[in-house]
Amino acid sequence: MAGIVVIFDFDKTIIDCDSDNWVLDELGFTDLFNQLLPTMPWNPLMDKMMKELHAQGKTIDDIVEVLKRAPIHPRIVPAIKAAHALGCELRVVSDANMFFIETILEHLGLREYFSEIDSNPSFVDEEEKLRIFPYHDFTESSHGCNLCPPNMCKGRVIERIQASLEGKKKIIYLGDGSGDYCPGLKLGEADYMMPRKNYPVWDLICRNPMLIKAEIYEWTDGEELEKVLLQLINMISLEEDDANSSQLISVDCKLQTMSASKNAFPHALPVPHPITFLLFPTIYFLPCFVVSLKAFSFNSPSKMAASEVVVVMDFDKTIIDCDSDNWVVDELGATELFNQLLPTMPWNSLMDRMMKELHSQGTKIEDIVAVLKRTPIHSRIIQAIKSAHALGCDLKIVSDANVFFIDTILKHHGLKECFSEINTNPSFVDEEGRLRIFPYHDFTEHPHGCPHPCPPNMCKGIVIERIQASLSAMEEKKTIIYMGDGLGDFCPSLKLGDGDYMLPRKDFPVWDLVCKNRSLIKAEVCEWSNGEEFEHVLLHFITKVTIDKSNTNGNNAIQLYSDCKVQTMPGSSHQAFSQTLYVPH
Repeated sequence: MAGIVVIFDFDKTIIDCDSDNWVLDELGFTDLFNQLLPTMPWNPLMDKMMKELHAQGKTIDDIVEVLKRAPIHPRIVPAIKAAHALGCELRVVSDANMFFIETILEHLGLREYFSEIDSNPSFVDEEEKLRIFPYHDFTESSHGCNLCPPNMCKGRVIERIQASLEGKKKIIYLGDGSGDYCPGLKLGEADYMMPRKNYPVWDLICRNPMLIKAEIYEWTDGEELEKVLLQLINMISLEEDDANSSQLISVDCKLQTMSASKNAFPHALPVPHPITFLLFPTIYFLPCFVVSLKAFSFNSPSKMAASEVVVVMDFDKTIIDCDSDNWVVDELGATELFNQLLPTMPWNSLMDRMMKELHSQGTKIEDIVAVLKRTPIHSRIIQAIKSAHALGCDLKIVSDANVFFIDTILKHHGLKECFSEINTNPSFVDEEGRLRIFPYHDFTEHPHGCPHPCPPNMCKGIVIERIQASLSAMEEKKTIIYMGDGLGDFCPSLKLGDGDYMLPRKDFPVWDLVCKNRSLIKAEVCEWSNGEEFEHVLLHFITKVTIDKSNTNGNNAIQLYSDCKVQTMPGSSHQAFSQTLYVPH
């Protein structure tokens, strides 16, 4: 997904107003602005208005406070964060000004998500007065575009961005105003144009669709912006996976466009010639091919269909690329003692004993934390978890590690908040500063009774049944995606249903058991082998579930079609797999 560049307009696209008008209206200068508007171009007028504000005692702090109140739909911020988490490069191309944009983005915690902002320059001078200047100095020369205001041709900005991009990167452009039409004309066949419905750019595109090479997807508000944008990002990602023959996934995801005949739209009509630079010269209208993503209507308007996906992950050798217990013991030089004691006691009791031995030898909790922070983890795993969380999935961990190890590693990588629940062996630091580790299930009192290869301290199948029971109380049926590697992950895979997905790590113990006992597993099975495949497979199935649920819940008049397929394991072919094997207790 690093091959996607998302370019946003700012006014009435990211925020839900015109920032210039918002500041002037909130500070009580609307009348003066309207009086002066017919007498000078917009940028010089805004510069003059800042001078008037300063002269009447309005400070930069007053302007900042007004900007912090600028209206923005609550789904816009999550959409931007999700697009960034999915690996997209984000930019702003706007006819507002740098001070207004950066102030609002910093207030929303979004500034770091954008690699570039192209807008009218502005700065605070030595008198603490905000100065605003045109992006293009039209007093010296014209930029030559008769579609755009004299101070900024966004089409030229897009051409510069296109020239700077390395490789075959795809552009998604979002905008609302007349000035967003010109950049739409610069997009290629592999790009995407997202005009805001019933705004000037949407009207122009509908009347001139044959001039736009990019695919067109409309949106009306923040909820639809989020749904459409993230759907396109995931669709592009799946197409890239499909094109790469070396990847595990084979995908054929397609969006059905709404093709309209010439009779469905008005005949070519002229647009009246403008009087001011803010309007356009004559443009002729043609039939329209516009995609309307009504399939993105969900039962819960504020959530994506991905919120109906529960992703349950093992931790050791699934999220991290080692066994956390062995990692800590090895890194702290206690491997020999561990191996000596291993045949004499259960694993959890041994780990608690090892923490006692390390403490007695002067190892501090800070030493253990430092070791845990060095735990190997594939960079794409981190990205995949953040992406799944950003898309609205409920993430849970079911692991035979322990709370302290897992929490420490997740917090170090900024992942702790992505998980709603962690089921693992309890642990805590006692009053002596020693780490204590106890079994999840107290097998010394009574066994959990699982006939499958679960360790005595934890049956993950029982945990999955509890999760399923809690989900069944909800109105919407949830889809579970389970990811794991070890013997203990086989039992939970047997608990999954027909609509769920089991993602075993290839050539690891659970994969071997799944292959030998495939007919016992109702869920669809798809393997993965490393961090890259982890990301590809996980996001593929999240997207597949999202599309399926969107089609089920959406408006059937205009559907979003998908035929997403991966190389899954057959469920009933005895020729493809060996006969079902008995798994020893």
